[in-house]
Amino acid sequence: MDATGVPGREAAGEPLLSVLVVGRQQLARAGLRGLLAERRDVRVVGQAAAAAEAAEVAAAERPHVALAAWDASDREGIAALAEALGAAGVPLVLLADGPAPPNLDALVRAGLRGLLLSDATAEELGAALHAAAQGLLVLDAPLVRALAPADARQWAGPASGDPLTDREREVLQLLALGLANKTIARRLGISEHTAKFHVGSILAKLEAGSRTEAVTRAARRGLLAL
Repeated sequence: MDATGVPGREAAGEPLLSVLVVGRQQLARAGLRGLLAERRDVRVVGQAAAAAEAAEVAAAERPHVALAAWDASDREGIAALAEALGAAGVPLVLLADGPAPPNLDALVRAGLRGLLLSDATAEELGAALHAAAQGLLVLDAPLVRALAPADARQWAGPASGDPLTDREREVLQLLALGLANKTIARRLGISEHTAKFHVGSILAKLEAGSRTEAVTRAARRGLLAL
């Protein structure tokens, strides 16, 4: 973190996010490193094959975020990894092959901050890692649709009077205008994927199942004026 307080920002002004790569198989770790190598704003600072090793590398290298390739059906393995990294203060983004694990609420409490499908692109991975490092919860759209509303609400975390960040409030105002993610991204000067992640976080925090419901709930809480 530099003097401006922005994770991974170099003196030259280029954002640079330090990432720990985790995967049981060497081939999986190599694949993640290859994807991240396409990103000029990301730097891999270490790798690990298991939870204990990940915790050790995290303590030594202090990455901003961890990216893991893991079998989504291995709930115990994911939980151990999330807990180990969470204890080290490193948010975890999981690249999973398969449906979302049924215990997402427990994994989020342990430290999981993102879940993407295994076919995610380098751009999607980069956006997810930056979002997780900024404290956002990231969930691939197909996985969101597969979740029951009760499960999705767990991603909001403890209730608060105003859980939205300043950026999320900006996105919310544009949602109230009925704008699509692409238009929101253009208005705010961010990527479409980042806009999508902000929208997902707003829906989770407001415990809303749709954009319309999110706007309605926000208006009732006084978070925007219609």
